[in-house]
Amino acid sequence: MTALFLSDTLVEQTGRQLLERDVWYGLSGLLVTGEAVARHLTAAAGLMERKGWDPQLYAPFSGYHLRDALTSTRDDGMGDADTQFVGRTVLEAVLRLSTGASYVDYEVWSEHPVRTLDEVLAVCRTAAALALQHGPGPAQAGGEVLDAGEG
Repeated sequence: MTALFLSDTLVEQTGRQLLERDVWYGLSGLLVTGEAVARHLTAAAGLMERKGWDPQLYAPFSGYHLRDALTSTRDDGMGDADTQFVGRTVLEAVLRLSTGASYVDYEVWSEHPVRTLDEVLAVCRTAAALALQHGPGPAQAGGEVLDAGEG
């Protein structure tokens, strides 16, 4: 098994990367709040935890992985395509810094046979906390920030 190491320093480094404004634009071109992204990531983690979607128990493309949880929570109204897209960016920033790799696809990472549910949940919750802390709020940019996760 591969342990996920998320030190305070790595979380700080990831947070600095997330201060870039372009990180927070969704596929629709709207600026998404950190709160909306955090809500989507938290809901996906909660679903996986409640249902026991352990990556070691389910094969890739089985419908029981992080990508599927993000899609399911989007479909349930806990986010949208914008919050899912920005959530991916935040997840992958956390994974790049925690693994040291220059690129990590969160889907491939989460479906790897050595991955555990605890690792996936830790990344989701770390990404959600960073989104809340570093993402734009509704009052930023003179009220121009639109919370795409709140229809």
